[in-house]
Amino acid sequence: MPGKTLKATAVLIGTTVGAGIFGLPFAVVQVGFAAGIIYLLALGALVLLLNLIYGEVILRTPGDHQLTGYGEIYFGRWGKLVATASLLIGIYGALWAYLLKIGGFLALFSPPVGGQAISFSPTLFSLGFFCLASLAILIGLRAVSLLEVILVSLMLLFIFILATVGLPHLSLANYSLIASPYSLNALFFPYGIILFTLTGFSAIPEMEEVLRHQHGQLKRAVISGTIIPILVYLIFVFVIVGISGGQTSEDAISSLVMFLPSWVVKLGAGLGILTMSTSFLSLGYVLREVWFRDFRLPRPAALTLALLPLLLLFLLGTKNFLLILEYTGAITGGLSGLLIVALFLKAKSAGQQTPAYRLNVPKIILGILGIIFILGMFSPLV
Repeated sequence: MPGKTLKATAVLIGTTVGAGIFGLPFAVVQVGFAAGIIYLLALGALVLLLNLIYGEVILRTPGDHQLTGYGEIYFGRWGKLVATASLLIGIYGALWAYLLKIGGFLALFSPPVGGQAISFSPTLFSLGFFCLASLAILIGLRAVSLLEVILVSLMLLFIFILATVGLPHLSLANYSLIASPYSLNALFFPYGIILFTLTGFSAIPEMEEVLRHQHGQLKRAVISGTIIPILVYLIFVFVIVGISGGQTSEDAISSLVMFLPSWVVKLGAGLGILTMSTSFLSLGYVLREVWFRDFRLPRPAALTLALLPLLLLFLLGTKNFLLILEYTGAITGGLSGLLIVALFLKAKSAGQQTPAYRLNVPKIILGILGIIFILGMFSPLV
């Protein structure tokens, strides 16, 4: 794979693989292992098609834009409004989930006090992290792409270590887990969480910039950058469920305490903290810039709107990590998916450039995609 194609692929992988991976095993267990794997593969295929569709929209449209820009170009104010709503819900939801789980993982490192192991409140750790991260966002720090790629590489290394150390603890009986056949909640529960972990379309405009003079490689990069995270998720779920089975925790890592050495658990928690911290800084910075540049608010007001609603959500809202991922993935994925499908249909006739690749997707397939996204937005309510 040529150097620029590899770099573009890494951009999509780095954007897609994140802290959502820790919620996947629990989601799969709730619906049953076999059904959960089918769920992951089916939604993976859907996201692959969506990413390719979005890539063609980008290639057909002059200039550098993000989803809000494409929405405005093809659908005016309403297109920009839908894209902006999706963006804000997605960022606030992700930041909320990361803030909760960072505190939980930090609590695993609580040192003994007075000779006794005292469980410090994860909430205190989360608030401490929020203060430090807010200061970083205030002065304009953000995680660089190279760091995100390094962390994804470390994540792969951790999964390899986990598989090696956990191999003797795998139980084939854990893979025969079957959810209640009459539970609609179990049936729809994984949808938003899996969609959250697979979503990385925001990186595709950056991929196009990397391949600006090699557009013919964009399709290959999008396919590779979408499939590799799916394979990573499959391995991670296989190992975690094989070890923990029905005792799999919501964050996947905590339940390993009963089966594996503490250093493996702390390694996973530490990597989770690093991964979510970099994502938190990147998204926090983006959110500040959205309020400042897109809504043209003064910097103090932009910073306040980026951080204060998040703090209120954390203090007054749910402390359920997976519930936040479920709603965020379902709503954001639904709004973005519908808009990208609509953009694809519009760009086919109104696009001003000849794309390096064309997708001949039957309208009935696009209609089915739209129905899935619409119904999926209501899945958390079931």
